[in-house]
Amino acid sequence: MRPSALVLSTFLLSACSVAVNTGPGAPGMIGRAFAGSWKGTGSQSDHPGEWSIALTLADGARDAVVGTITYPSLDCGGDLLLRRADGGRMELRERITFGECVDHGIVTLTPASGGGLDYAWRVETGELAARGTLSRATPPPEP
Repeated sequence: MRPSALVLSTFLLSACSVAVNTGPGAPGMIGRAFAGSWKGTGSQSDHPGEWSIALTLADGARDAVVGTITYPSLDCGGDLLLRRADGGRMELRERITFGECVDHGIVTLTPASGGGLDYAWRVETGELAARGTLSRATPPPEP
């Protein structure tokens, strides 16, 4: 896989918190741990070097667009659709809308020490292809 195959896009959404439906009729809250704008770097398991990541997350329901992701150094990005979330983990599907990155990857975000997020990217079959770390680009939204 080429480094340009992976990229997360920036999408600036304003939100106070991220509310999601984690199942039929079962509302849940993503909350401040994930809401807002993030930036960082990632690397692929099959190529040396790092690339940039920028993403923004806001309110949304399961299977809906809840944010955007860009990979500025790879010139690609798109929408993030919520697959599932709980207080300790968020799983999103990428829908690449510009550039030549691999489409339909699965992005998993988990809180990291120091207030950041750990980023993992894989194909639907589960093979991990990339990892990264993100830090807040803006302060967390107000409760």
